[in-house]
Amino acid sequence: MHMLDWLRRAATALVVAGLVLPAAVDAQSRAIVSKSISASSSGSALAVVFEDDTEFSLALEDGRVFVDGAEIGSYPRGGELDDAWRALIQDAMSLENGELAEALDTWEAPTSDEIATRVDEALERAVRSADDVEVRDVRVERDEESLGRFLLRSLGRLDVLEEALDGLDEDVEVYVDEDVRISDRREGTIVVIDGTLRIDGTLDGDAVVVGGVLDLREDGEVLGQVRLADTRVARSEGDVRDGIIDLLEEERESDSDLRAELRDEIRAEFRDSRDRDGRGVSSVFRPVTRTVGNIVEKLIAVFLIGLMGAGFIGFAGQNVDAVSETARRSPGRSAAVGLAGSILLVPVWLLGTVALVISIVGIPVAIAWLPLFPLAAALAGVLGFVAVARNAGEWMADSNLPWTGWIRKSNHIFTLFGGLIGIAGLFIAGHIVSIVPLLGVFGFLFILAGGIAVFAAAQIGFGAVLLTRAGRRREYPGRVDPDAAWAAAMDMDLGGRSAASDTDGKGR
Repeated sequence: MHMLDWLRRAATALVVAGLVLPAAVDAQSRAIVSKSISASSSGSALAVVFEDDTEFSLALEDGRVFVDGAEIGSYPRGGELDDAWRALIQDAMSLENGELAEALDTWEAPTSDEIATRVDEALERAVRSADDVEVRDVRVERDEESLGRFLLRSLGRLDVLEEALDGLDEDVEVYVDEDVRISDRREGTIVVIDGTLRIDGTLDGDAVVVGGVLDLREDGEVLGQVRLADTRVARSEGDVRDGIIDLLEEERESDSDLRAELRDEIRAEFRDSRDRDGRGVSSVFRPVTRTVGNIVEKLIAVFLIGLMGAGFIGFAGQNVDAVSETARRSPGRSAAVGLAGSILLVPVWLLGTVALVISIVGIPVAIAWLPLFPLAAALAGVLGFVAVARNAGEWMADSNLPWTGWIRKSNHIFTLFGGLIGIAGLFIAGHIVSIVPLLGVFGFLFILAGGIAVFAAAQIGFGAVLLTRAGRRREYPGRVDPDAAWAAAMDMDLGGRSAASDTDGKGR
């Protein structure tokens, strides 16, 4: 008989009997040598060891059923199955090993639902000898081929089973959703679908396991071939004469190749995009182009801030003078006030908004407060930074540093841009030094110094703005031109002398 006929016979058995179930012939209970029982509010479990050193466990815990550690289904807690199993566990505590085996064998499922039936069958298979398991002989005609193929296709195993059974011996025993153990010598081909095949004896034939577990013990021997499909190998310690074949290995290798190809494509795309970002410039010149870009960015920032500072100086020169004087004479105090003001900006903005919204009259004011307060804070920050930058430019003009001869103290625009370029020069020096790989740490130090300078200038300037109320109130007297003060003093001295001479002349 052809292998596909066996497939049809197994499929028809599924229709007739619901499953291809083993039939017990003169079953006798196996001897139990030890037991382990546990019970709690969440469930109960039973584990036994038979005289042939095999083990079996069955547990109902938290609404799930476990057979030999594998979950086989779920049950309603407090239902008939739960109550019947707890009663069996209670009886098992007082039963001896022989009586316990008989109790497990004769236990009847309290309901006819699927999970209760599977628990009953698991207990019967465990306590009965493996030699008592045989396959029912179910014969079908060829006109049932379509029905058999439909059922096998519904299991998703048709193609795999056809490949697994191709060319094997005609003497086939098929087990579906069953665990099979070969502990002595058996002839023929064994097919296990969604079950465990344990071999610690000799199989004179071939073995096929689909969607299950292969447990080949050290004493196990297969005189033919073992074919696996979607199967987990628990142990492979025995001997297989014609080898073990993984039917899905080629498919897995194909999937692995596909994943590797996709990874290579993604990496290549990433490299291409990175090259496009570099505009095709070789890696040797990328640091140079990046440095040039950073320098241009800093110079643009200097131009924009200088342009705003020129506007402040042109339209509010006295305010800038007052802020600059306070920042120069009290940098520590200004920095402390500026840091505190920066921290309180957001809370003040939020509290002011809440206070205005709570009062019905203040709602229109709140609408203007929301955008105008951040804008005013930003303008105050720029005003303070411009004032400190102007002070820095004046210091640079007095320091006689190289390339500072163009800064004229008499022109506030020159001193402003001189201070801004001096602060930005720290960043520019850091970017230039970073081009050389070995000097990268020095470039980092320059950039760090520039960041500290910007932060300090911002805090000192903002604090000076707050202390002078945006330059409307001077903390110190206005600045005095030294040349003008000296000329005035000389005029006063000459005037005093001339008056004295006149008096002396008249006296004479």
